[in-house]
Amino acid sequence: MLASLILLASVVALPGDQTVERQHVLTIEAPDIDNGILSEITWDNGALLLQGVVANPDGSLSGRYVVIPAKATKLEKRKDQTDASVAYWQKKAKRVSPTGIGTISSGSDSKMPLYGISSLEKRIGDAYDMGGMQKKVTFRLGRLVIHERDDGREPYDGEIWSWSPAELNRIAYVDGKGDLWIAGADGHNATRILKGDFTLPAWSDDGAAIAVAEKKDGGRRWDISVVLLPENLRTVR
Repeated sequence: MLASLILLASVVALPGDQTVERQHVLTIEAPDIDNGILSEITWDNGALLLQGVVANPDGSLSGRYVVIPAKATKLEKRKDQTDASVAYWQKKAKRVSPTGIGTISSGSDSKMPLYGISSLEKRIGDAYDMGGMQKKVTFRLGRLVIHERDDGREPYDGEIWSWSPAELNRIAYVDGKGDLWIAGADGHNATRILKGDFTLPAWSDDGAAIAVAEKKDGGRRWDISVVLLPENLRTVR
C-alpha cells in the first residue's frame, strides 16, 4: 500500500550496516492549505491526512485538510478531519505510551543571554535589546532528552513525537536540531534515523513506516516523506 505513494526513493545508512528507505511522496506548499502552516500528519487506513492551520482576521485559527490517498499522489481537499484521523492523533499525541511504560515530561528555565564577559548591568541591557530573557524548553522521555529549544516556544503534543503501535513499544521523535530519531518507549536505545529539518513524525498503524515533513524555504513549503524501517526496528521488543 505504501508503494503506491512513492515519487522518489533514497536509501540512508544507519550504524551497524542498517539502512532505511526514504520515499518522497510530494511537496506541500502554503497555497495548498490556503497559505496556512502545516500543523499535523495523521494516518487513515493507508492514506495520509495533512492538517494546516490558517489565521483568521479576528485572530482565531481554522483548520485546512488535504488527503494523500493510498492509491494516488494527488491531493484531495476536505472540509474536516476524518474520524480515523482524529483517533490516530489522540493515540499519537498522548504523553504516556500506549503500554504505559514511558511518559514524556517537559520543563523550562529562563536565563539572560550571555554575550562574552560583561557586567550584570550590561547583560541586562543586552537581554532587553534582544527581546528579553532566553527561555529553554526541554522534553524528556525518562532520562532521555528528546527535544530542546531556546526560543521559548513549547511544542504542542504530537508536534515532535509519535508513539509506535503498542506491540512495538517505541517512539519516533524529532530533536531540537530537526533530526529524526527512534527510541524505546522507556527512552532507551535511541537511534538517529535521518538528519534534516523534520517535524510532525507519524508512525504508521502497521508499524512498518514513519511519515514525516521536512521544512523548506523557512516553512513556506514542506516535503512529505515516508520512511520504511529495517526489520529490527519494526519487530516486537
